[in-house]
Amino acid sequence: MLTLGKKSQWAYIVARVKVMKRSLIPKEEFRKLLNMDFHEVVRYLEESEYKKEIDELSYKYTGPRLIDYALSLHLFRKYRRILDVSFGAAKELIFEYLKRWDIWNIINILRGKLANVSPEEIEETLVPVGEFSYDFYKSLTTKDIDEIIKAFDRTPYYETLSKIGQEPIGQIEDELYKIYYSHMIGLKAPDQPLKLFIDFIRKEIDIKNVKTMLRLKLDDVPSEVIMEKIIPGGYQLDVDEVRKLVGMPLDELVKALEGYWFWKDIELEEGFSKVEIKLDKVWMEEVAKKADHYPLSILPVLHYMCLKKIEVDNLRVIGWGKWEGLSNEAIEEQLVIV
Repeated sequence: MLTLGKKSQWAYIVARVKVMKRSLIPKEEFRKLLNMDFHEVVRYLEESEYKKEIDELSYKYTGPRLIDYALSLHLFRKYRRILDVSFGAAKELIFEYLKRWDIWNIINILRGKLANVSPEEIEETLVPVGEFSYDFYKSLTTKDIDEIIKAFDRTPYYETLSKIGQEPIGQIEDELYKIYYSHMIGLKAPDQPLKLFIDFIRKEIDIKNVKTMLRLKLDDVPSEVIMEKIIPGGYQLDVDEVRKLVGMPLDELVKALEGYWFWKDIELEEGFSKVEIKLDKVWMEEVAKKADHYPLSILPVLHYMCLKKIEVDNLRVIGWGKWEGLSNEAIEEQLVIV
C-alpha cells in the first residue's frame, strides 16, 4: 500500500533532480551534433557526462553498438541514482513507474534469444531498474525460452509469456504493457501525490493510444484489430472513446481529435513520423506545465526522467544515422527536440 507523501520528501528529491537536469544536453547542441561525423559524435560523448560509460565499453565495442550500450548503461545509472536518493512515498512511486523497464528487459531478452544473439550482447541492452535485479536478468540470458517463461511463474507476466510460440512477440509485448498500465491506474489515489501520478500515467496512455490508432488507421487495419492494441484507462482516450473514433473515416477521426488535450497544431498530412514527434513534444510541454504548477511533487521527477529518455533516444538516432550515412535532414526528422 502506497503511503501518504510529505512535502519534505518531494522537496529533497526534486532538489536532487534539478541538479541532474542541469546536465541534460541543451537543444541547440543537437544542431551541432548533426553537423558532426560519427567519430566526432563519439568524441563529443566522451567529453560529456556519458564519458564513464563510453570509456568502460570502448575496449569491448566499436561503432554504433558502443553508443547503444553506453547509452543504455548511462540511463540505467541515472534512474538508479534517482531511486537511491529517494525515500518514503517518493521512492515507492518512482519504483512503480520504473517497472516499465521490466517489460523492456523481458522483451529484449526474448527477442535476443529468438534471434540467437549472444548472452553478452543481450546483457548490454538491459536497464534493470524495475522489480527484478540485474543478476536475475543476467541469469536469464543463458537460459532457453521455456526456462525464461518459468522464471516469471507467480508474477503478473507469466500467463502472457506462456503464449510465446503461439502469438507473435509484438503481441506479447503489447499484452505485457497492458498489464503494466492496468496496475498503474489501479493504484488507489486518496492523496494528491498519487492522484498527480495516476493522471500522468493516464495522459501517457492517451499519447500511446492516439499513435496506435492513427498508425493502424493509416494502414487500413480493421477497427476490431486496432481495438486489440488499445491500452485501457486513458485520460481522455479510454477504450469506449477510441472505439467511437476508429469507427469513423480517417478525415472525420482527425477532425474529432481537435477537441482533445494532445492535439495542438498537428496536421496528418505532414506524415505520421512528424505527427508522432509533435505528440511527444505536446506531451512534454504538458508535463512541464504541470510540474511547474506542482513543484513539490513527483511531476518534476517524471519530467526529468522523460527528458533523459528522449535525450538518450536522440543520441541513439544521431549515432546510427551518422554511421549509416543518412543526411542531416533525415536524421533531424526523427529527433524529438524539447
